[in-house]
Amino acid sequence: MRPLVVLGLLALSAAAQPDYGGPGPSRSEVVIRGRISRIALGMMQGMPSMEVASDGRAWKVWLGSMRYLIENGFNPKAGQHVVIRAFRPVGDSNELWAISVTIADTRQTIRLRDQAGRPIWRRAGPGRRGRGLGKSF
Repeated sequence: MRPLVVLGLLALSAAAQPDYGGPGPSRSEVVIRGRISRIALGMMQGMPSMEVASDGRAWKVWLGSMRYLIENGFNPKAGQHVVIRAFRPVGDSNELWAISVTIADTRQTIRLRDQAGRPIWRRAGPGRRGRGLGKSF
């Protein structure tokens, strides 16, 4: 194979990799405390997210797999207070990729990503080579 073709294929492969908001060299971890103003958890609506108002700012917080949220009984409601640990992309973006979300009213916490930013819901479940989902409540 020609070197340019190989480099082109490698570039396409890298571009096709999803960005899960992992820390990387250009991201920072933040903690926000606020109130949920809107939930987007409907089936067939893409990745679930919530809007959170905190210190006069509106944040869009990307959660994770709908299946994972349901399996873990995670059902946030607008108006609830939350504490969110998340990765923030470079710049002044209002979007966050949640590492964990704690609903203060119920003291329920769900872990969504590991410290490298990898989605926990992508790990194999019980009986699938023993890696487990790592449920956390």
